[in-house]
Amino acid sequence: MNRFFTLIVASILLITFSSFFQNGITMKMDMPDVIEAGAEITVDVTINKGKLTGFARFQQELPYGFTAMAENSANADFSFQDQKVRLIWLSVPEDDEITFSYKIVANERLTGKIDLNGRFSYIDNNERKSADLQPKLLAINPAPNVNPTMLVDVRDYAKTASIEAIAAKAGRAVAMRQQPAWMEEDKMFLVTLLVNKDAIQKFAKIEETVPSGYTAASIDSKGGIFTFKDQVAKFIWMDLPVDPYFTVTYKLIPEEGVTADPSSMHLAGVFSYMINDRTLSSAIVERNEILAGLNSEQVNAVLNGVTIQATEQQPVLVAGATDSQSDSKTSTPSKTSTSSKTSGSSSISPGRTVAGANDSGDMLAPESGIYYRVQIAAGHKPVNAQRYFRRYRLEYSVLKEQHEGWFKYSVGSFAEYKDARDYRVHLGNTSKLNDAFIAAYNNGKRIIVQDALMALNQKWYK
Repeated sequence: MNRFFTLIVASILLITFSSFFQNGITMKMDMPDVIEAGAEITVDVTINKGKLTGFARFQQELPYGFTAMAENSANADFSFQDQKVRLIWLSVPEDDEITFSYKIVANERLTGKIDLNGRFSYIDNNERKSADLQPKLLAINPAPNVNPTMLVDVRDYAKTASIEAIAAKAGRAVAMRQQPAWMEEDKMFLVTLLVNKDAIQKFAKIEETVPSGYTAASIDSKGGIFTFKDQVAKFIWMDLPVDPYFTVTYKLIPEEGVTADPSSMHLAGVFSYMINDRTLSSAIVERNEILAGLNSEQVNAVLNGVTIQATEQQPVLVAGATDSQSDSKTSTPSKTSTSSKTSGSSSISPGRTVAGANDSGDMLAPESGIYYRVQIAAGHKPVNAQRYFRRYRLEYSVLKEQHEGWFKYSVGSFAEYKDARDYRVHLGNTSKLNDAFIAAYNNGKRIIVQDALMALNQKWYK
């Protein structure tokens, strides 16, 4: 029994110390168990290398939010790059034991815990070998002077820092709302929004959640597309105005039986934009001051009082848009087609019905996720899609759907907007389907193309 017990203890000790004694090399790391965010600690590493000579390297990877600086490098070349602490010896010191130290600093917004480890690599008998440190847990105490809402777990800091870096490129891109003003004569609330676009040029969106009992209507959209559905007022721009800042306005009209109360008029809005192929958004800030007609100096003064916190937008969409908002090509409808002014694509002669038009085999079935199709025609009467469009010799089957009182016919299913655009151009070059345009879908429901682009972080192409 004693012999068996001795074997168990020996096995445990072997496992425990295997990370400290590899290929004759032992390592030890000494440091505090806790670091306060915004402060620094010293890390001491001792390597018992024995008679080892020649080239060697120590490397330790730090998570994003940490930086390192040399303190005592033991004649090594110290560097900190790409979150890696490196000490390189062309020829290690002659002493059997090497001790070096460096400082690590935690960003003041960090919280959480990390495991620190390290690897010592060397050449022995012309063979590359290495020994690993046993990981050590380091807890990060939040900085007492940092707002708790600004704290970031160390595991999420890389993503947060990336978003903030992109947001920094956007400068002070922000939207602000003037407190809604009740216009007694017109029996409506006037809502004014100031948009400071800074470095943003394309693909911007404003969404305002309107209280129940009110209907929203655009007054001045500055070239954007305005929609109101499910109590959400929305402005969307494919290309923003050239001015560095501008205002848009809309009105809130109380429904019959609703008593307007300025003190209870509360709106919640989000301003979204694309930069570096990623969609960022920030909450719209409401100000109790006039925002229309400001000069650049006054706009800067207003911006100085605004804290911008941009976050990456998740692909959550509100379905429902008319075809006139689907693709930029619809802004110049065909003059030769009456129905294209509504549908944005070639019309099917009113009243014409082809035998077998009610066949269900050519009906468009919903697909999962976000995708694009190319709409080629629309009409108030259904036709058999396969027969009617056979003369065009299309590569894709033509499928129809009912939408907003029209039978609409489209082809293809594209995950990338560019692929749908290329096929639309191909149709224009190889057939008489010159009025084709791109429609976007989310789980089978039509949505605004700009929403799809933002959700998928894709570029728009002419």
